[in-house]
Amino acid sequence: MRKLIGLLFIFSSLLFSPVGAQPLRVEGLSNTQRVLGYTLTDDIDISGALFGEAGTYTIGAALDPSTLAPYAGCRVVGIRIATAMNLGRTRTFVYNFTGTSFDPVIVQNQRLYEGWNNVFFNGDGYEIQGDETLFFGFDYVETDDMVAADAGGLACTGSDTEGAFYLYGNFGQGEGLYSISGAGKLCVQLIVDISSLPLNDMAVTYLDAGFKYKHPGERVEVLATFTNTGRATVDTYQIGYQLDKQQPVLIDCQGTVADGLQDSWMGIVPLPDDIATGMHTLRFFLSSVNGEALDSEADGKHLETQFAIYRDSVDRQMVYLEIYTDPTNIYSAMLNDAVRQMQKQFEQVCVVNVHCPGARLSVSDADYLSDLYAYTYPSFTVNRAYFPGEAYIAYDMNDYLPYFGTEMSAGILTDIVMQDFYSPAFATIDLRAGYDPDTRQLTVEATGSLLPEATAIYGDLALTLLITEDSVTAPQSVYNFTTQRTTNNRKYIHQDVLRGYVTAPTGHLLTPDGRQYTAQFTTTLDSSWVPEHLHLVGFLTKYADSVTADNLVDMDIINATSIPFSEDVITSISTVKQSMDNGTACYTLDGRKIANSQLPKGIYIMNGKKIVR
Repeated sequence: MRKLIGLLFIFSSLLFSPVGAQPLRVEGLSNTQRVLGYTLTDDIDISGALFGEAGTYTIGAALDPSTLAPYAGCRVVGIRIATAMNLGRTRTFVYNFTGTSFDPVIVQNQRLYEGWNNVFFNGDGYEIQGDETLFFGFDYVETDDMVAADAGGLACTGSDTEGAFYLYGNFGQGEGLYSISGAGKLCVQLIVDISSLPLNDMAVTYLDAGFKYKHPGERVEVLATFTNTGRATVDTYQIGYQLDKQQPVLIDCQGTVADGLQDSWMGIVPLPDDIATGMHTLRFFLSSVNGEALDSEADGKHLETQFAIYRDSVDRQMVYLEIYTDPTNIYSAMLNDAVRQMQKQFEQVCVVNVHCPGARLSVSDADYLSDLYAYTYPSFTVNRAYFPGEAYIAYDMNDYLPYFGTEMSAGILTDIVMQDFYSPAFATIDLRAGYDPDTRQLTVEATGSLLPEATAIYGDLALTLLITEDSVTAPQSVYNFTTQRTTNNRKYIHQDVLRGYVTAPTGHLLTPDGRQYTAQFTTTLDSSWVPEHLHLVGFLTKYADSVTADNLVDMDIINATSIPFSEDVITSISTVKQSMDNGTACYTLDGRKIANSQLPKGIYIMNGKKIVR
């Protein structure tokens, strides 16, 4: 069966999450050699796939540390490649991919014949370190004759899987890996010598304990998977779990697990009724394999997940929907249409469109969000919350938007948003704002209350205030389904555009007075912004000096709200300003009294509280 491959122009920056990539012994290999990859057998489901345009394509698959770590010290000695026809002599390779840097570790020219080819590298091969990502494959030359005959040289199997078929090059979003869809997994495999592995060994490769927030006494459903990383078949092994520093619970498991294959444990972990409110750790580990004790503290022998215990909660005021958008991507316009339709069905959502770095409507202070969340464009987070089992915190609907239409896409989006609307919240946020059209000065007072859960789970809290604008005219690539053409609409109307921050982008540290907090801010709006089209958005998160990949899952949004720049906002300026400029004594941080009618920007003490001007 021949198939024309669909090329998705999605730049991926080391955000793969291979599923089921395990080593396996196949024909033509020695007793100590296994294949490693997304495809593990000699199956070929699609033979003759092609790109449909003559040229040379650097293609392959990529495996990241989550797969390679258990095989640190093993050597990549070759690569297996299946093709649909004789392709002649071409370049085969293994690259070490770090960030956006591709460093060749093995490059060897080899003749490829129809069917499976075992390509063994000259020399000792490459030693796996376990913390790298390897991109491996070959240069595929598609000729004019192939295109004319509608018969290419590619062989693929199974369904599309992220990481299993990449094209390397620069196709509009920078040099890197572009995901290929429409043909399934590319038939490429690493040949790995596992003679350095111990006879009896296993690794904990996956742990899922469900959603972050749990009640005391809850019976938590847990799924853990274990991979045989030794050379011998596993007949019995012992695992265990430990809640915080409590006594571990040991579990004996039986079953035949051949080398390189997986076994899983699914069971219930009961939480104590008297467990403390706040964050807790659940740790799964391996204790022994085939009666041989393992070091459960060693790398690969344990995994941990954290969860939060709460007893009380407040209603979530609004869902925070943050979209990472690209004006050159037609899917962004399709997602915009779905969002507009979703807002008609569900109004309790504040939408913020963060334009990608370098775009006309981008905000440099928000570039870190795209770096951390946007594994593709467009994508979006809902309350910046992680959904268990997903590869990323962000979602994308790019596989559905062109086919499902606006109404159905809006329904899918509504379901995702509603799910997070009913997640627990532990603090409130109320905003009063005023705008002075003469000075273009915005004055904001934020107040709210905190449950004990807020500080127990998050520690210090941060308040983030930002401004969005509707009806902003700027170019956007759009797709016309009638003419089946992509055009650049220079008069496209963008909504909910992030314009800037009132606080620091990562939030202002709150200093609560008991269970209450108050914070005041002033800022001057850009002269190009139209006040009647603006919204003030506020949300609460955990406070952190910086947001990184290491603490990203802890930075979900506690609660959010939004207010428009309506007549009420303009009228309330006098009320908000009076609360700050009513003659109350004001002091600098070093104790000097200062008139509060003309305070420069800074932090001051007023009424015993810190305020920000």
